[in-house]
Amino acid sequence: MTSRVLASTLARQPSLRLVSPMRCSPPFSTKPSLLSHARPSNLTRRHHSTSPFQSSSPPPKVIAAAIPVSKTPLWQKVAIGGTIALATSATLLNQIVKSPQMEAAIRDAAAAAAAAAGTSPTGHNVVDDLKDEHNRIGVEKKSTSELMLSMLVYKLCTFSLLVDLAPRLISLAEMVHLTPPVYWFVRKTFFAQFCGGESAEDCIGTMNALRSAGINSILDLSIEADLDELDLENQSPAEIRSQFNKSADHIADQISTCIDTASKMSKSFAAIKITAMGSPLLLQQVSSTLNALESRFKHMDQDKDGKVTKEEFRQLVKMLPSPALNKDQSLDAVIDQLFKEADRDQDGQVDWVDFASTISLNRDETRALFLGATEGAAEVPGLEKEDLDDYKRVLVRMEKLCDQAAKTQTRLMIDAEQTYFQPAIDSVALHLMENYNNKPHVEGPLIFNTYQMYLKDALGRLQQDYVHAQRNGYVLAAKLVRGAYMVSERKRAQELGLNDPICDGIEATHTSYNAGVDFMLGAMTQKKQKLIENKASASDENASSFSLKNSPVVLFVASHNKDSVIRTCERMQELDLEPQSGLVMFGQLMGMCDQISYTLGQYGYGIFKYVPYGPIHHVIPYLIRRAQENASVLGGVAVERTLLWEELRSRFVAQKERAQIQTVPVPSPIVPAGPTSTM
Repeated sequence: MTSRVLASTLARQPSLRLVSPMRCSPPFSTKPSLLSHARPSNLTRRHHSTSPFQSSSPPPKVIAAAIPVSKTPLWQKVAIGGTIALATSATLLNQIVKSPQMEAAIRDAAAAAAAAAGTSPTGHNVVDDLKDEHNRIGVEKKSTSELMLSMLVYKLCTFSLLVDLAPRLISLAEMVHLTPPVYWFVRKTFFAQFCGGESAEDCIGTMNALRSAGINSILDLSIEADLDELDLENQSPAEIRSQFNKSADHIADQISTCIDTASKMSKSFAAIKITAMGSPLLLQQVSSTLNALESRFKHMDQDKDGKVTKEEFRQLVKMLPSPALNKDQSLDAVIDQLFKEADRDQDGQVDWVDFASTISLNRDETRALFLGATEGAAEVPGLEKEDLDDYKRVLVRMEKLCDQAAKTQTRLMIDAEQTYFQPAIDSVALHLMENYNNKPHVEGPLIFNTYQMYLKDALGRLQQDYVHAQRNGYVLAAKLVRGAYMVSERKRAQELGLNDPICDGIEATHTSYNAGVDFMLGAMTQKKQKLIENKASASDENASSFSLKNSPVVLFVASHNKDSVIRTCERMQELDLEPQSGLVMFGQLMGMCDQISYTLGQYGYGIFKYVPYGPIHHVIPYLIRRAQENASVLGGVAVERTLLWEELRSRFVAQKERAQIQTVPVPSPIVPAGPTSTM
């Protein structure tokens, strides 16, 4: 009835045809300095982005028709009416329960005992339950209203056309000042499904609920920056720099609160996006400089053995914007000093890992080498003094947060971002891992970096970073994901005429991901075998067992792909890696693939859920990627929708059966008359 009334009301309103010019991001700038191109640039910071989740809202012309014609806007009336209808339906449906509370308590106790024994209440193991397409562990404890919300959101994610058009629809809503109803809809649907709240404190209830199911949390302040939607044309370079530094300091304070909240629950993570900790323009420029330097190194390597001689090393240093570290040293003296530091094995050659470790923006001793020419005078683009100062500020902000995390024993997850930021992000991450993952700890390493395995160069970078960790004496903690920027990355590559950085096809992505997992597990196996050999040849007092304290790597399998999770569990069983060891962890996003998460939690695996939070207009970029991931990367959410429907149907059936039992008349008991008395 409500829908008919709404349709009738809207039909009486005059419709408006709204036309919005398409807003496209400008071509990606490769000019070398933040200051040199900031004034004329259209590059912007994304805090008010667009979201495909608005694709399920009414068509623009209908919304426009509902603009206030009376004191109470029509959209508010519709929202209030819809809320009342939804609340009424939820109240009625929540009376439908699958089983009495006593049965649920018995089931939970059986699950806990089974986890301790390594089996499930049905006698299966973790792989069997993961393969079970009808395993409803991820939905059976949810309320009926939560199930219906998930059904709605998942269904909307299957409309790929709407997902693709949604950013333009949100832009249109912003142009005609219709963000209140759009944000209201997003908050009640996609935000409720995929986010924990608008503040860290809002997420505590969600974190507690997950912990009760054996699932830990990664608290994520979902604020990031990109190179679009903030016009910088009318600001001076000094104003731009001041704006970004002020924003970064504010966000660093918010992340400090995030760490403090996460620390209230043991084994929790706090996630960090480096683009929120400094100017995205700066990170883009640093990435461009690092890419150019690595490209020149490969070009200088004439025999392609991965190493350069001292003479080739000399030529590379001369390509830097400012090859002399100070006026008191000659160039030859500088090169001799640097080569001696880089040539650790003293074989007269240096590979890229040692070269990048020696000549680095992260070292105060060599940062000045990158100061200088910005407009083609140097083969490697330089950075201005203000750029170098700002990069140092990024490091200081991150080190301060790492100190807090170390003090509160809260691990930090550095998220991967777009390819034009990633070299700078990796540079910061390696610097932090080298300084904070270098001491054995019973809880494992403090800093984790993220690798997007759908990138063609991801496996090579992972292997390279492992070599860097081995040579510099720290633990490589790597979270492997398939990737979250496929749509935007491919669009950008096409617009700029660049090679597509993403693997050619889903099978190539699967191969890359599995290779990354195998490489990390292989590093664990090699260390474990060495410890076994040492134990056999040493006394029991000096022998040590394989654990978080001595593993060279820690693997975090962040995947919604069930085959990848099953494959990793099987490999762990083959290698005799205990689920509770903490050497291999798993993760999924809140609101996605609960069947995998809850099954792993039931068996005691290290399983985590990303719990994003933040103001609605800040988390829209995150929600955009979730819709795109559900619609394209995951091929929809058919399995989840099937499980939700089966659970809802079973509750209706159970409720109907109980109602029938209650209506059956109970006969009056027959009391025997007993023997006849003669008294």
